[in-house]
Formats: sequence, structure tokens, C-alpha cells
Amino acid sequence: MGPITLFDKSFLQALSAEESVWFDNFFYPVICPIFFVETMADLWKKPRPGKTAEEEVGIIANKCPEMQGTPCYFHEELCLGDLTGSHVPMDGRIPRAGIRQVVRNGKVAGIAEVSDEASAFQRWQRGRFYEVERNHASEWRRRVESVDLGIVEARMKQLGVNAKTCKTQADAVRFADQALAGLSKTPERFNSALELLGIREDARAFIKHRWRINKRPPLTFFAPYAAHVLRVELFFHIALGANLIASTRPSHRVDMAYLFYLPFCHMFTSADKLHRQCAPLFMRPNQEFVWGLDLKADLQRLNEHFHTLPEEVKAQGIYKFANQLPNESQGLIRELLHRHTPALLTPSKSLDLNRLNQGTGKKIAEDIKKWESAPDATDDLSQSKDWDSLIIKRSVRRQRGSWLQVGPEVPDSDQS
Repeated sequence: MGPITLFDKSFLQALSAEESVWFDNFFYPVICPIFFVETMADLWKKPRPGKTAEEEVGIIANKCPEMQGTPCYFHEELCLGDLTGSHVPMDGRIPRAGIRQVVRNGKVAGIAEVSDEASAFQRWQRGRFYEVERNHASEWRRRVESVDLGIVEARMKQLGVNAKTCKTQADAVRFADQALAGLSKTPERFNSALELLGIREDARAFIKHRWRINKRPPLTFFAPYAAHVLRVELFFHIALGANLIASTRPSHRVDMAYLFYLPFCHMFTSADKLHRQCAPLFMRPNQEFVWGLDLKADLQRLNEHFHTLPEEVKAQGIYKFANQLPNESQGLIRELLHRHTPALLTPSKSLDLNRLNQGTGKKIAEDIKKWESAPDATDDLSQSKDWDSLIIKRSVRRQRGSWLQVGPEVPDSDQS
């Protein structure tokens, strides 16, 4: 598993279909909900000449990671959970959506079915779209276009935020931190924080009660992830008021939402200039922003290298011949792996899939079937210990562009 990597739509659009194969192979992508709905919203955009909206969405879906990576919970759900006492990891782990917990022989396992997002992307690749998705796309477009950033800018100026009082984006972060600290000073301000986060009314009473019995701690201590989301939101409003971010592009609101997911990755790659400016302001010291076009260039070089391999090697499938970064790759990708997942650069014994199919693989398959038929874990048991096993199901195309992803030793019926 490569560096856990948050990516946006602009990055995937910049890649060729073949470059996207290698991004999928050497990184562990975060399938961000914002990316999913932003892609879906293209169903209602005016396509390029000679293309339909469905074809445009299919092109993006064709590049979406499927061999690696995992979908992430929506940030609004995570904020609610964080405020009600469910810990949200802030150290690069992905809070994965859709995991079923089961128990067998006193052990607990997590089973991640093929995600709804993955299933949708595969349908979109084939030009199949459900009406509910078209309706969601229309609603998302309406929500984005209904946000008047000019009103937000004017409101901030009324509060004294302007180009003279806030000259840099670092100033905007400092002002956001001051505002965030103030939101825990009184019950009224704390309630306004819940409003800014969009917390539904029926959950607020419990959250405020929990905050009171914990002696009204700062939001950064009480609910760190919710505080991160609010910090990004406050920064955005302040930066609009100070004309550090243009209020003339409604899409900036969507672009900023990707930053809500920064706690769940090692690195963030994008070809969006706003991300390039703002993302580093909200990253941990051990994270980094990677300009998407630089990563694309190195993925292109990697693709060219693998095309030089003999046909009999490529016919084995990339899981066999590309399970490790080749020595010929000495650029950005190697640097990123060295900084974030150095163990992947250590020579390892190639995985013998034929041997697995004949012996060990059969036992693993039998064990997986037993886990799948195991009863669901009770809340008490599932929360009292870590998982003993994690089973992630994927639906993978055998052929992707000119590359064979899964070799002939895997029967067609077992590609998923």
C-alpha cells in the first residue's frame, strides 16, 4: 500500500487513462465524497464539443482508482460523530464508509463490501446512469450555484475584515484560529459553531449537554475533527472578505471542501491553484501537497518504462510485474514513497499467485467465506477490541486501457 493520497477531480482529469493505472497501483487513494458528487454534477454541465455529458463523466470514471484506495465518510457525518463522542482519526487513517463487523470464535473482523461509489463509477464507465443520480447531480449544482460568495465577502467586510486588516493567507489562518477559540467561550457562541457546521437541530441538545458536563472545553479539544472543518470554513470566509480568494467563482466553495479531508491522508495532489495556495496551511508537519502536473509527469515516465517490458512479462498482469517501484524510476514518485512509505522501497519476494491458488490461496478463500457468513458483532464486542481481520472486497476490470491488471491465473468469475 503506497502513500495514502487525497486527490481532486482536477488531478484525475489531467491524467491519461494509462497514467491513472499507475497512480492506482503505487498510491493508496482516498475516494473523497466531494470528488464523487463533483464528478456526478458534470451530468448537468455543458460538455465539450463532440461529447455528451454522459461521455464526459464516463471519461473521469474510467480513471477512478479501483485496485487500491477506499471511500471516506462524508465530513458532515464525521463532524456529527466527533461532537457526539465518536473519535475521528486525525493521523492519516481513512474513516472508511460501509464496513460490517462480524464475530467468529471470539474474534472480530471488518468486512468492506464493494462500495456504492465503486459500483457507480463502473456503471458510469459503461454509460449507465440512474435517474436518482441525475437528480442528485441537479441538486448539487443548485446548491453550489445558490451560494453567493459576494454576500459572504460583504458580511466579512462589515466585521472589519478587509485587505488592510488581513494582508496574507497566514493572517487569515490566524484570524480563523482566534475566531475558533472564541466559539467555546459561551453557550451562545458554541451554539453558533454548531450552526456553522450544519449540525441538525435534533442532535444539538445532546451535544451541548455533553459539552457542559465536560466543563465546556475548547472545541479543538472537545471535537478535534469538527474544529478542523470549522477552521477551514472560517478561513474561507475571512479570505473572501480580505480579497485573498475571489468571490466571483462559486466553484471555490467546492474546492475548499476538499480540505475537510486533509486529516485522512499522507499527501494531497491537485492541479488546482487554490489548493496549491491553501492546502499547506492546514497540513500536519508530516504531510505534503504535491502539484498534480508534477506527479502526472512522473507517472507518464513510469508508464513509458513499463511499455518497454517484454510482452510475456506484461501478460502476467501488473499485480505480478509491477508490485514494486522499478529502479529506473528515480523521480518524484520515489521521493514520495521514501518520505511516506519507505518500506515499499525495500526489495521483497515476488508474490507467487500460482502457488497461492494451489494451496494457501484456497485456504484463505475458505476462511473469507466463513467470515462472510459469521453473525454481526454486538456493539459492546466490536468496540472493545481491534479487528483481528479486515476483508476488503473490490470489483476490478481485468483490462484497463492497454494494461492487464489481473493475470490469467484468476478466473473471470473471481475478478472482483
